[in-house]
Amino acid sequence: MFLEVKAIDTFYGIFQAIFQVSLDLDQGEVVSLLGRNGAGKSTTLKSIVGLCRPSAGSVRFKGEEICGRKPFQIARMGIGFVPENRWIFSELTVKENLDLGLRKRERQSMTDALEKVYGLFPKLKTMETRVAGTLSGGEQQMLTVGRTLMGSPECVLLDEPTAGLAPIVAQLLGDQIRRLKDEQYTLLMAEQNALFAMDISDRAYVIDKGAIVYEGRVDDLKQNRDMMRQYLGV
Repeated sequence: MFLEVKAIDTFYGIFQAIFQVSLDLDQGEVVSLLGRNGAGKSTTLKSIVGLCRPSAGSVRFKGEEICGRKPFQIARMGIGFVPENRWIFSELTVKENLDLGLRKRERQSMTDALEKVYGLFPKLKTMETRVAGTLSGGEQQMLTVGRTLMGSPECVLLDEPTAGLAPIVAQLLGDQIRRLKDEQYTLLMAEQNALFAMDISDRAYVIDKGAIVYEGRVDDLKQNRDMMRQYLGV
């Protein structure tokens, strides 16, 4: 299994946020973690990338245990994280923001990484000298994804990528995520907008009150009207 999360518990102080959460991804697969606001989606992703430390359970990437490692170590192993709140450096240019996503590498490899990101997101190239703080919400989200890809991750975790975006902008972002899928990126997407996520994903997990209540193919989930209504509000 490419990424395997098994029975993790994570606390914030004395408050337990997720309970025995298990999920897995095969290489090249797109999987969604769906649920209402506060269900435990973001905590699950942060537990995988080391921003929260599970008190129990296991997280394995390409067969290697990563639970307990520091975030920068996990990133170097090949897991990229796109946070919910579009963490950009607003006073730097688009290109300067992208450069910050690079690992230590030869200059030629730097150029290759930048050209690959520009190939996936051509609009970023046209805006590379613009100050990031002047970009729209959708453009900032594109920049956040692009900066993560500069580190050449093998697996990318996206936390609520459509949060705060207008529907038309979210649709454009969906097209860009499909391009990542076509490029065989392995993606785990935590998303409250279930219809958006299911339109892109191969499989889905549903989380509620910190526990997984469904796992299966997206097509099967779409047919489960009770599950869709009770846990996803659609």
